[in-house]
Amino acid sequence: MELSKVRRYRKRHKLIAALFSQSPVLIIGLNLPFLIATSVSLRSAAALSLELLVVHMGTMAVALLAARYCPRVVRPVINVATSTLLMMVARLWLTVFFRGVVDALGIYIYLMAVNGMTLTQTNALTKDSHPLPVLRGAFLNVAGFSVLMFVISFFREYLGSGTLWGNPVAVFLRLPGVLVPFFGFIVVGFLLAGAKVLNKKLLGLALRERALREARFSIIENDVVL
Repeated sequence: MELSKVRRYRKRHKLIAALFSQSPVLIIGLNLPFLIATSVSLRSAAALSLELLVVHMGTMAVALLAARYCPRVVRPVINVATSTLLMMVARLWLTVFFRGVVDALGIYIYLMAVNGMTLTQTNALTKDSHPLPVLRGAFLNVAGFSVLMFVISFFREYLGSGTLWGNPVAVFLRLPGVLVPFFGFIVVGFLLAGAKVLNKKLLGLALRERALREARFSIIENDVVL
């Protein structure tokens, strides 16, 4: 495979890598409780995804400023206070569109204020962190979480409740057991295995690209010497 073909292949899969193989949800295990316990309906997936978008992106933006202008000892307090405030705002907004869902989610709506992904990534910021790459990566992380939530919720709601977005649909086989948290563990386990395989594949592509580049430079050097 030529170097140009390897590069094109990697570009096509760059977004997939950002969403899955490099996702902190799958690789580090952050926010797994939400995936396991709350991914029982598409409406729940939508509500939590929108809440995470508001909480994570807003807190990351404030954390970037705090990393530049505030002492390190007070940054965690600022980050948690910001995420808590954003969680409260998001909850009020979501109640208008997903009232029944918000009530059913219970404590998980509030736990989003201290979700692992936001706390870990905000505390890792430094004064040298560049806003654009940080915010782009944060958005991709939220997108990866949302995709996983919707995929898992689709199958659990369809097979467990016989509905989609709360509307009854024809189901060839009802399996109420898929709604219990244990089934969420099983699904996430398969996703973790898939992310690991994808990571190995992308690593192999990166090593192959490096080898092809070094081989090309060696040929050029030999031509120059001759």
